[in-house]
Amino acid sequence: MGYAISLHRFVDGEAETLDERVIREVLAPHAANAGQDANELLVRAADGGEAEMDVSGDGVSVHRFPLGGILDIIAELTDRLGAAIALPDSVLLGTEEQRANLPDGLRDMAVVVEMTGPGLQRVLNE
Repeated sequence: MGYAISLHRFVDGEAETLDERVIREVLAPHAANAGQDANELLVRAADGGEAEMDVSGDGVSVHRFPLGGILDIIAELTDRLGAAIALPDSVLLGTEEQRANLPDGLRDMAVVVEMTGPGLQRVLNE
């Protein structure tokens, strides 16, 4: 992809810290650079696709990723965190209920999608 996406969690319009335990549980089995910097991961999907991920309690940024298996990992991580995916021109949510937790400026640009790899791929291909 030509741009980065990021995952963030909001409650009552405010950014919330992400559960780093969940982040590690989801990403550790896919980390191609295990043992190096725990905040900068190279994540590899079963289909060979790779993405660079910057991880912190404030969010997870995903850079230079192909469509395919990486999206399955991103969808799982987003779902387990109860997070939203910020794109350059919209925000992707897994449920309509999450919209109420977004800050005012993001609510109108949010789109509910099936939070699966194929669901994300359909939106990103548009």
